[in-house]
Amino acid sequence: MLKKRTNRVFQLAGKDLEGIFVTSTENVRYLTGFSGTEGSLLLVKDRGFFLTDGRYTAQAKEQVKDFEVITFQEKWKALGKLLKKLNIRSLGYESKNLTLDLFNSMQKEAAAVRLDPLAEKLDRLRAVKEKEEIKALKKAAAIAAESLEEVLPEIIPGVKEIEIASKLEYRMRKKGGEKIAFQTIIASGPRSALPHGTATEKKIKKGEFVTIDYGVVYEGYASDETCTFVVGKPTPKQKKVYDTVKKAHDLAIQKISSGRPLKEIDGAARKHIEKSGYGEYFTHSTGHGLGLCVHEYPIVSFRSKDSIKPGMVFTVEPGIYIPKWGGVRIEDTVLVKKQGFEVITKMDKTFRSVGL
Repeated sequence: MLKKRTNRVFQLAGKDLEGIFVTSTENVRYLTGFSGTEGSLLLVKDRGFFLTDGRYTAQAKEQVKDFEVITFQEKWKALGKLLKKLNIRSLGYESKNLTLDLFNSMQKEAAAVRLDPLAEKLDRLRAVKEKEEIKALKKAAAIAAESLEEVLPEIIPGVKEIEIASKLEYRMRKKGGEKIAFQTIIASGPRSALPHGTATEKKIKKGEFVTIDYGVVYEGYASDETCTFVVGKPTPKQKKVYDTVKKAHDLAIQKISSGRPLKEIDGAARKHIEKSGYGEYFTHSTGHGLGLCVHEYPIVSFRSKDSIKPGMVFTVEPGIYIPKWGGVRIEDTVLVKKQGFEVITKMDKTFRSVGL
């Protein structure tokens, strides 16, 4: 399986490259199985070399089976020596993963090598998920939903956002999650108009929206789901805004089928929100890919130029955010099948009050 994945790297590169240097944590794990934080992979057409420092040598020798493990003291000098030894004259690299300083270091040690950035092409490497990846994604989603259901009764007037976040994160870890997938968002009242309003010391009040965007990592794969609730009885405006987002969410998901342009998913959600009079308050794309990274290819946006493929996993998350009043986001993660799709997140998105 790993050999099949590494072959795909050269296919995606689409250039006559003698070597490809992979540095992003997610792609390194995808191609080698290595779960540490310091590892790089030099691929040539018929072999590969895994570079790490002394902290991870033992772990690399245990996890990395298909590549020669090289321990370095200075990464770029080690790479330069290896390129010279193998007579590599053209090298693709992940430009998004390198700062200018790191690129200059690489360029200095590979002065005689033509360097070609491959970031955009390698973004597609992990787009179509395999069976074991899907299994891990579903398990992460199940852990997250079970944890949130247990926390919901504790969302009552007077409790702090940060307290709910802590309780939710504790339960996700207790149920088998490796770590949280991203900083948990608990945004209540006017703060729910902040798409990325991470939890604060603010106390939740009766009558407020509470938006919870949360996720957990299981076997390296992340979950991502957003639910919005009202503490107590909703106002007519709150119910209208929620119903508008829910309808946009449902219309977008109904557009998911293999071969259809990704931008049609975004278009369905955006058109409904605009027709309902809230277009200016939907301020982000409708979704993003999910896997070893929380945000990865594909993007579900009106700018998307690609089509939906079986095995893709991405979010659908329209929202309305009205400054100084509040907001609603409803997010599910969807697996594309040859025929149709499967929603792998577990929380029911029907309108729901808490704290009663």
